[in-house]
Amino acid sequence: METLKAIARRKTTRGFKPDPISEADLSAIIQAAIEGPVGMAAYDSLHLTVVGDREVLDGISGAATRGTDREGTDIFYGAPKVIVISSKTPPVPGLEYSNAGCLAENMLLAATELGLGSVYVFGSVHGFNREPALLADIGIPKGFKPVASVAVGYATEEAAGEPKRKRNITVNRV
Repeated sequence: METLKAIARRKTTRGFKPDPISEADLSAIIQAAIEGPVGMAAYDSLHLTVVGDREVLDGISGAATRGTDREGTDIFYGAPKVIVISSKTPPVPGLEYSNAGCLAENMLLAATELGLGSVYVFGSVHGFNREPALLADIGIPKGFKPVASVAVGYATEEAAGEPKRKRNITVNRV
């Protein structure tokens, strides 16, 4: 698939089959993240953690939704793998979120290219903030904090249909 076709085809998946994805596909998605642009070339300020343990994912999801109107829902939509993007505190405020966004978008596009579903999940950060013990549970290195995550897997049939386009971004040209 060509890059522009992958961009046009990519959509958020909110329903995953429990089927595992191959190690080759997972490695390709991780490599896509590693190839992402990073502000100030501070690649050592980022860390990726792949989580596939359902109990751990349920714990993160439970912590993230506790006390909200989404309590009890799975923020990862049943995805078999979630890649947590963590960052050290950058010298420029907010740079960690820009960097995470670049890595995440590369992973989302790679998943699309590979025929997988994907979803960018910012809500996982709330789970880690509410229950810091989860950081140790998934091996987040000291000095890093989760800033985003990407869930990947095979989309359920109802989630695999063509995307509905509702894009209302204004553009002006000078």
